[in-house]
Amino acid sequence: MPDFFEGNPADISWYPPTTDEHKEKLSNFFQTKAAPPNTLPKIPKVVEEANKLAPGGAFQSWTILGHCWGGKIAVLSAAQYNTFKVSVQCHPAMVDPKDAESIKVPFCMLASKDEPAEDVTAFKANLQVPNHVETFSTQIHGWMAARSDLENPEVRKEYERGYKTVLDFLHQYA
Repeated sequence: MPDFFEGNPADISWYPPTTDEHKEKLSNFFQTKAAPPNTLPKIPKVVEEANKLAPGGAFQSWTILGHCWGGKIAVLSAAQYNTFKVSVQCHPAMVDPKDAESIKVPFCMLASKDEPAEDVTAFKANLQVPNHVETFSTQIHGWMAARSDLENPEVRKEYERGYKTVLDFLHQYA
């Protein structure tokens, strides 16, 4: 996984933000160090470097999958670069329905109950490519990543269903 924050990620104690100080620090991090326009230009270099390590000199095709903030990067990459055959985002951050208008490849979004429902609905309406958009209404933001409580049978079931949905989508379009 690329280190887009160059060894300086947000402090884990800021999330979820429970104090005004944490909210301010997290907001500042996302507006500066983790601002998508600062990260997006790094994507082609990551692909180039990975292709150098690939057997035979390059992978045949690429898919991008992002969780939370990485979901925003997946959306913007799917709109800006011709590198990716499919784009997926799970419990996305910063959902902007206008972003969907520029996506050029099959797209899958798995939202949680914490993403604004109206933004997810409008995002889906703006997609002009094959897509799967679904809200996992019992799951918190982060259920397919670090915040997942896999000891909870319901969470584990939805976690597995989420990854099966992603794999099925990739098998269909990648």
